Amino acid sequence: MNSVSIFSYDHAKHTNLAIIGTACFVCQKIPEELLRCQRCKRISYCSAECQAKDSEGHEKICLSLQMMPSSTPSYKRRLVFERGDTPYDLEPEIYLLYVEERKVYWRLVAKEDKLNVHMDILLYQPRCAVCLRSADDMRQLYDPGYTTLLHCPDCRATFVCSEAHRAEYHDEHCRQLEEGESYTECEMNKRAYENSLEIVTRGWTKGETLWFPMRRKSEYAPLPSSWEEWFADPANLCPPDSSPVLNRVRTKQLSIPMTILYGMELFDKAAGDLPLLSTRTELEIAVIGAKEFELKFGGLACFEEILHSLPSLRRLTLRFIGPDIDRGMRGAQGVDREVLDWIPCTLCEERGVELIHTIHPTLFHDYVKKHVTEVDGTEGPTYAWPDLAVTFNSGMGLNHHNISSWTPTLEALAENGVPTLCTSFLERESEEDEEYLNRHRCNIVINRHKNPWRSEVVTKMVFARKYFFSYNGFIQGFRGKEEEKEGSASNGRLGLVDEEKMIALMFNALMSLRGL
Repeated sequence: MNSVSIFSYDHAKHTNLAIIGTACFVCQKIPEELLRCQRCKRISYCSAECQAKDSEGHEKICLSLQMMPSSTPSYKRRLVFERGDTPYDLEPEIYLLYVEERKVYWRLVAKEDKLNVHMDILLYQPRCAVCLRSADDMRQLYDPGYTTLLHCPDCRATFVCSEAHRAEYHDEHCRQLEEGESYTECEMNKRAYENSLEIVTRGWTKGETLWFPMRRKSEYAPLPSSWEEWFADPANLCPPDSSPVLNRVRTKQLSIPMTILYGMELFDKAAGDLPLLSTRTELEIAVIGAKEFELKFGGLACFEEILHSLPSLRRLTLRFIGPDIDRGMRGAQGVDREVLDWIPCTLCEERGVELIHTIHPTLFHDYVKKHVTEVDGTEGPTYAWPDLAVTFNSGMGLNHHNISSWTPTLEALAENGVPTLCTSFLERESEEDEEYLNRHRCNIVINRHKNPWRSEVVTKMVFARKYFFSYNGFIQGFRGKEEEKEGSASNGRLGLVDEEKMIALMFNALMSLRGL
């Protein structure tokens, strides 16, 4: 979840610093001294006036925030924090503490009063970067009079429980670059705040943050090497009032078409004698496992950039396929017509190009099975496989409970030679996805690497002492199936199911031993 969710049903109204208590929850200002609610000790204000403005809204969650620390007995907290494990090893237990607190929230807060921002407050509870203890943990275990964690005075988004831990963590926070990044954690925190402040300041209006160039390329040209080059290109008509921060925010949605275009380029380079994707007059793309990321705030509009960038393309067909697709079709007022209806821009309308889309709330292999059955034995055309398939941030290799649903999908795509792009939030997630693709003998033709067209809206990991992720952060792709090597171990479904059962057994045993 994004701490200031661009894809929230509500307009974004709070910066990430307001959510973690180091900026005013009402006006988002950062004063010299903050007033903290003395009952829940979680929400801060710049003045008594702002606190009064939020009194009605805060009453809806304050009691549940007060009761949450008692959701886990002190002796269980002591088992978590005093057995000497490293902070990384504590992350599963931190999640379980959150689950207990969430139960309190659901029990005490009325259904009509529940807001997305409340869940962000729970998810992003500040914790010490060294030991992962929260202020609630400190009060429950050591000092009932403990007030609040200490935050970095520069970024205001990293916390420690004591001056000793501040000194211990200083170099790692301020001097060491984040893994795979050219910024320190402190600098990444500041960029994340700038992004969230830009969204809040503009009130998340589509016309200001959703944007793509109103131009059509007359000749096909490969993509530049970076967002910076792309925004600087006069041909892309970047609005004159744009700022570097606003452009970073825009990349969250632009990352969708740009990642697809980038993947098409890479598949074309490895195509050999196969037809090129970038020169087609008609193109069908299956977005597999589609959710709100692909549809919210702008709906189909961001996919129009594909039509704008490929001069020969006259018809683009999009198939949004996934059991959770309804999540991206509904807003506060019900079904979002913007998702269902595409109004072409003037340029597309004048040239008579088409964007056709269909929505299928089902698993991809079930969708294929249904359509193959419908055409089998008839005089009509056989089922036409998509020209390209895309899975955005699927986590297929991490979500062991979803292994059985992804296996037949990957097998169908690989056996029928559909070029398939796979993106991931994190590097370690992309590594798991790569291993999972190899298990299914998917012929990887785009090696796993950091996506130059990833979203530049970075989000801090929850339940972790550090690290950030971004949408479409890493990319890889396969086309066809590798021949099974003689004597190699079977990697069919039985082994995957066995592994899933083993993980479940180990997890349950671990939780039983820990008493959580």
